[in-house]
Amino acid sequence: MVKIEKIGVTSMARIYGLTMAIMGFVIGLFYALFLSAFSGLLGSEYSGMGGLGIWMVIVFPIFYGVLGFIFGALGAVVYNFIASKTGGLEIQLSKEPQSPIE
Repeated sequence: MVKIEKIGVTSMARIYGLTMAIMGFVIGLFYALFLSAFSGLLGSEYSGMGGLGIWMVIVFPIFYGVLGFIFGALGAVVYNFIASKTGGLEIQLSKEPQSPIE
């Protein structure tokens, strides 16, 4: 068994922030496609909604990335505190046998 007793706060924050920024881009892209596809069907008063979708592709990754960074750091701090009291998370790892051909 291997124990994870501590997680690097900045490392976790960077990974989670980047992951959430990518998710924000995907979500913003879906909003942009939805708004541009259906804004014409809603009438002339909603014809400018397609431009809002483009802003979502820009703003959502930044917003999600910043929140992901903050909550990733908070999650690592909370985990480190709890792991110091309980001993950490036990994980069993196995090593694959190497092929003689490689």
